[in-house]
Parts: sequence; C-alpha cells; structure tokens
Amino acid sequence: MSSFESRFERLELKYLIDEATALQIQRALEPVCRPDSHNPSPGPIGARRGYEITSLYLDSPGLAFHHAKERGDPHRLKLRVRGYGESPVAVLECKRRVADVIDKTRVTVDRRDAERAALGGIDLGPEAPETGRFLTSFASLVARYGAEPTLLVRYEREAYASEVDHYARITFDRRIEARRTRDWDLASPSDDWCRFDDYWRREEAHRSVVLEIKCHACIPWWVTDLIRSHALKRQSFSKYSIGIHLTERERGADIQLRRSSRWMQ
Repeated sequence: MSSFESRFERLELKYLIDEATALQIQRALEPVCRPDSHNPSPGPIGARRGYEITSLYLDSPGLAFHHAKERGDPHRLKLRVRGYGESPVAVLECKRRVADVIDKTRVTVDRRDAERAALGGIDLGPEAPETGRFLTSFASLVARYGAEPTLLVRYEREAYASEVDHYARITFDRRIEARRTRDWDLASPSDDWCRFDDYWRREEAHRSVVLEIKCHACIPWWVTDLIRSHALKRQSFSKYSIGIHLTERERGADIQLRRSSRWMQ
C-alpha cells in the first residue's frame, strides 16, 4: 500500500479540440505551467509526450452510474480502478460530483491486489487509518450497488500543472478507446476496442483531443485568456458514458451482422 489522497476540484472544464489548437495551447502554457512528472522526457514542441492511462469503471448491473450521468443528476458517483502504463500499482478512486464541485478520494494499491482491495478483502489494521477507512467505504459502495467491472477506457494523457496558482491542471487526452469487460484485469489483451475518434468524427470533424482544465473556485486569469483567445466552447461529456454508448452501438451492429448472416444461410 502507498498513499491516500483526497482532493476537491470545484471546476472541471472540458473541450473537444483539434491537434493544431492543442499545439497552440501547449505553447501558450509554457510561461505558466510545467509538464507533469509522469510525462516522458520533454521532446520538441508538438511531439507526443503522453503516458497511457487505463481506467476500469465499475457499475451496477443496471448501469446506475451511467444513467445518473445521462439524466444529469446533480449528485453523481463513479467508482474506478486506474492503471498507469506498465506501473505495478493501481489506483482505486471514488469520484463524487455535487453540481460543479468534484470530490476525489483515492488509494494506491498493488495491481495484483486491486480486486481484493475493491471488495474489502484487505485489512490494514491501525497502521494506515485513512487508507483503511477509504477501502472500507469503497467496498461498501461496491456492495451497495452490486458494482462490478463494466468498461475499460484507455488513452494517452499529456498533463501540465500550474506554477503560478495554488492548484490548476491542464490535460490533453488522445487515442481514447473503450471496450466492455467483466474482468478486473487492466491489461486486456483483446483487440476489440472501440475508438472514440470514429464516434466523434461523425459530428466533430478533425476534433480528437480532449482538453480538460481542473481548478479550484476561481478560474485563473491565464485560463480565461486561453478560453477567449482560442474561442473554446465548453462541453459536457463523460468518457465512461460515451464508452457505454459506443460499445453498445458496436455490439448492436455485431448482433445485427450475425443475425443477417444466419438469415442468409
């Protein structure tokens, strides 16, 4: 076991942009932000400097968390297990949203223990009280909702942190893919991933980079300048819910194809 973390993010702004705009914004960040420590060694401006994230989303058999997002419920919950590249650890995360206020609590565990930890099978005793309380709470939520592995989402993230504010974080997510799963394994060998680029290009031609801005109560002045100078239009979307729709569409098309094949025979 390692660190326990609890963090409030009062604002989470999301935008869908193209690569040219992403490059312009990256250049504009240089005076006020530093690359995230997880980014690979810096290369030339515009080079891919992201790291892979895989998120395993848990949901009830009836997809209660997904439907809460679809309805726009002001109080929402997500439970997920996240892996970073080939790292031997995983992060159990509980994300609560109340209107525009986001509360994230998370604990790092050994990847091999992720399922056991999520189901309440690890007892830390008095040595790590905050971690123990979080794991108990996480396992209680899993039991209450009957939450189980539902969707894997993986993508490449390039992240930056403000050097002039108490907290502000900018991320660029690319090559987003999703697949349904019932397995706790984060390293899925399957090749049946659905690409978000294919989903978005039907409506947003050439826009395939997800820009996220996370900050506390007040939007920093330089963020306001970025939004205004690049005419960014805020969008509300969830990788998890889009992944559910995208994989459902693909599953439906696959079922229809199999039915048509049987009919033709």
